[in-house]
This record gives sequence, C-alpha cells and structure tokens, in this order.
Amino acid sequence: MVVAIDGSPGAQRALDEAVQLAKVFSAALTVLAVVPAHTVYSVQRRAEVVEPREEDLRLFEELLSRALEAARRAGLSTVTKELMQGEPVEEILTYLDDRRPDLLVMGARGLSRARRLLLGSVSDGVIHHAKCSVLVVRPGSA
Repeated sequence: MVVAIDGSPGAQRALDEAVQLAKVFSAALTVLAVVPAHTVYSVQRRAEVVEPREEDLRLFEELLSRALEAARRAGLSTVTKELMQGEPVEEILTYLDDRRPDLLVMGARGLSRARRLLLGSVSDGVIHHAKCSVLVVRPGSA
C-alpha cells in the first residue's frame, strides 16, 4: 500500500487513513512524496524546468520522516519512504507502474470547480491514469 503526501491537511487525513488500513490488513506501507519541479518561462527561451530548491528537498524529507514516525507510533512495523522529484502526477504514476502496489491512498484538495478546470489536480490526474485502485480521502472523512 502507498500513501502520497505533500504536507497539506488532506494529505495528513490520507496518511491517517492509510495507517489504519495497513494495521487492519497487516500491510506494508510506503509513504511517497514528490518535490515539485518548477517551470520557468521567459521571452528569450522556451519553458525550462528548474530543479527543486534545496530547502524544498529538506522540507519534503522532513515531511516523510514525520510521517514514518507517526506510522510507527501507530503500530506499523513495515513502513518505508520514497522521495521523488518532478511533476507530481507523472512521478506518482511512474512509481505506481514500477512498483505495482495494490492501493494508493491520497487526499483530495477540494479545489473549486473553476480552479480544477484551469489547473487540474493531482488526485484527478492520478485517478484517471493509475493502474491500481486509488482511495481519495475527502475533507472531513478521516
């Protein structure tokens, strides 16, 4: 089982739900975080992907460490972490294709309909292309 986190309240609810499911089913849990790469646009050049800043990497590494500690305190013994860099939907889908877990748990951001149409969301992108089951934890449901 995999849970994707990003430091948001929805991701925290997803982590809580994933820990409970892993306990009930005696499953191993991997906590996955993707440090987003940023695209920079300029008049002189095409769009250029810029590697994440060092402080972003440290922040996501700390998020993973805290998530692992919380899962272990909750009684899980088999918990691992995975830190990736890039576009979150693409990286999560690549991880799922490579590792083939039974389930991905992730939070929903609750974006407005207008923002979702313009920006999309990570959970929407993953749901539509994942080859495994995806549990999206809605606000207030965990």
